[in-house]
Amino acid sequence: MTLTSIQFPLFCLLLTVLYFLVPGSWQWILLLGFSLYFYTRSGYLALAFLLTAALAAFLTGLWMERELERAKLQLFECKDRSQKAAIREASGKKRRHAFILMCVVVFGIWIVTKYSSMIVSTIAPFLSPAQMDGAMSFVDRMIVPLGISFYTFNCAGYVIDVSRKKYPAEKNPLRLLLYVSFFPHIIQGPFSRFDRLGKTLFAPHKFDWDRMCSGLGRILYGYCEKMLVADKLSPAVNAVLADPSKTPGIYLLVAILGYGIQLYADFSGYMNIMCGLCQVLGIELEENFRQPYFAVSIQNYWRRWHITLGNWYTDYVFYPASMGKTAQKIGRKAREKFGPRMGKLLPSYFAMIFVWTLTGLWHGASWTFVVWGWLNFVIIVFSMQAQPAYDWTKQKLHIKDSNILWRIFQVIRTILLVSLLRIFYCSPSVGAAINYIRMMFTPNWSLLVTAPKKVMLTSLAQSGIALKYILAGTFAIFIVDLVKENEKKIRIPMPVRMVFWGLLFCVLIIGMERGSTGGFMYAQY
Repeated sequence: MTLTSIQFPLFCLLLTVLYFLVPGSWQWILLLGFSLYFYTRSGYLALAFLLTAALAAFLTGLWMERELERAKLQLFECKDRSQKAAIREASGKKRRHAFILMCVVVFGIWIVTKYSSMIVSTIAPFLSPAQMDGAMSFVDRMIVPLGISFYTFNCAGYVIDVSRKKYPAEKNPLRLLLYVSFFPHIIQGPFSRFDRLGKTLFAPHKFDWDRMCSGLGRILYGYCEKMLVADKLSPAVNAVLADPSKTPGIYLLVAILGYGIQLYADFSGYMNIMCGLCQVLGIELEENFRQPYFAVSIQNYWRRWHITLGNWYTDYVFYPASMGKTAQKIGRKAREKFGPRMGKLLPSYFAMIFVWTLTGLWHGASWTFVVWGWLNFVIIVFSMQAQPAYDWTKQKLHIKDSNILWRIFQVIRTILLVSLLRIFYCSPSVGAAINYIRMMFTPNWSLLVTAPKKVMLTSLAQSGIALKYILAGTFAIFIVDLVKENEKKIRIPMPVRMVFWGLLFCVLIIGMERGSTGGFMYAQY
């Protein structure tokens, strides 16, 4: 069941009607039934993987809580400090072993189903022809379960939080199963924390007219992003990326910028649809975007794009790695040799290596994604290292951060950097990405002159009415993000919003008749 099919709105309508008809104590059970039905549409084997991950997280969380209680009781009865330290160490070791066992199950499924092809292609030079045939036969039979990266990380985060005593383990396996399988966040996120989502997910809700109107407006805007911008840009961008050698350099730059718009419209469109649906029901999903194309640096961009993924890595990868024994040892040595600033920064750089390697792998089972992650890491490290010189230069040139022209320059610079890095993200190989960049900066006047006009229009931005929808939709996204970026200064009255939603609805109905729709780009994760 795709979100752009007619079945999905009917599915959501039926859910909403039943949700407010059943008693409040039954609402979360209804959500569980609808979520499991939604997920079974992707296959029963995928459902088996989901149930396995949820069960592993549930049992591990229960065991960890009991182990914490057992250790707490022992510490209460013990008076000797050295024995208390031994109890804490033994308990921590047991919990780590339990977590590792859960990871073997949950992340094992994730790695085998999603990364088998990458692993086989990496070790291919060391395999005999017969071994290679057997490995490829295994890979060809492998399926990637829907949303496996999202529910795998949610399960791991839940167990870590229980181990950290952030909240008690859930005693009802069906409630945890709903958290893991909740259909609005299982396909493309956000990475919801159990305690935050649970406050509204399991609570009873009554129908609210204002909440419904606001939620429906957000759903409508999400569908416009998806169907009028992302889907209509997709054929044009894909045509260029499939064979960049036939496209002049300047248009290769336009294509990669168009890919960025397509990706944002697709991903934020999904988020607006699902957040709007949850708003109608009274459930609060965490926001995943905060106007990323108004970012003034790569670091700032990643605080605005896929926010919940960045928060997950910060809490569960960056802080543990940067505060670990190895990182602290690196920090002490750096402090002795290079001073306090490097003593503080190097542990962060050490942790960021893991963060960006995992970020690349999470986005795709290919070395191009790993290289893309490493390049982000290099630019961020360079920026952090150059910050003192950067601040000194701004001071000498009397440049203030509040200067609007300086802000525009920073935004354009960041968009271009993000777009250049994204070439590795969407290329079939590292060599193809480097070749794309080379062609983009190599003038090819003969190709620019001789390329047929029809081919250029098709490969760049399609033709006729589709191009108008793309430009109008992109402009609308820019205006909406501009208003959000300055929401403290700009207040939009409700009548104006109603008119805006009405126009969007009319444009969406007309645009649907002239274009096809596709799946969501992040659904593959």
